[in-house]
Amino acid sequence: MKLFVLAAAAALVLPGSASSPLTAAGRAEPGPASSAKLRGTSAWDWPVWPYPVVVRAFDPPDEPWLAGHRGVDLDVPAGTEVRAPDAGVVTFSGMVAGRGIITVRIGRYKSTVLPITHRARQGTHVGRGDVLGTVAASPRHCDGTTCLHWGVRLGDGYVDPLEFTMDTAPSMLLPMSRAPQPLPRRRPGRSGPSESNRWGGFTNGRIPERALCPLRHAPAERLRCDAARSVVGLDRAFRARFGIHIGITDAYRDYASQVRLKREKGYLAATPGTSNHGWGVAVDFGTGINRFGSASYRWMKRHAGRFGWHHPSWAEQGSSKPEPWHWEFG
Repeated sequence: MKLFVLAAAAALVLPGSASSPLTAAGRAEPGPASSAKLRGTSAWDWPVWPYPVVVRAFDPPDEPWLAGHRGVDLDVPAGTEVRAPDAGVVTFSGMVAGRGIITVRIGRYKSTVLPITHRARQGTHVGRGDVLGTVAASPRHCDGTTCLHWGVRLGDGYVDPLEFTMDTAPSMLLPMSRAPQPLPRRRPGRSGPSESNRWGGFTNGRIPERALCPLRHAPAERLRCDAARSVVGLDRAFRARFGIHIGITDAYRDYASQVRLKREKGYLAATPGTSNHGWGVAVDFGTGINRFGSASYRWMKRHAGRFGWHHPSWAEQGSSKPEPWHWEFG
């Protein structure tokens, strides 16, 4: 039985760590698969409902043998039902390193969740939304709190599970029951050019309120829904460190506001229709983050990337437009 579990575990998607960058079978784990392979796949459901907060994003290593985070961590309480994101077959259901794991083969992909209890049996055919088990009360993976790790594997490579929860068809207004599209990938730390029709068929600064989500602790401000969800986790971590909510001074900025700001700030403001605020994926933070070198700014530089946020190179200290307060998602 032990040999069977070890053999099966070698095919699972396990979160990387600095101390264990190898699979259970002792082989170096392969690197990420190209996101281009995902084009043409149909969208999956989230494995837990309602929409969870992503507390740690997909962060594969640069080299196959290095540690990394080969999936996403979802902030959900113990006992939450875990569901199949799409129809498939349970190819593994067991314990590895003291944690319950289920893998479902969905077409060419393997979707793995952990830690999980009351697991569906291996060989079970499941439909989209069928219950696979419940989230186990195991605080080891997410720094003392309960979460669900979700990973997806294609062959020998890993892919971002969130690619499957987004509708990538162009020029579509997404229904409220679905997450909006992600931004195109770009190099970390750089702001890509703002383009019309970036997501959901909208144009910059003219996104209807119904397509955006309010920030939980600052409901007057709105962002694209995946960015808004990430702020919940960011705020929770910031509050644990500093004892207060992270300050939000500006988020989504409509076109009229961009025009007004350009008149007031001139060169320092983006050309109307090109600001990432107009896509709902940029935030101006306060609470000390708006000062280079402050404790909260340094904290952001160390931790914001875990939640999908980065400080663009043009806003760094010594750049043409230094803005410590301006951060972007994606």
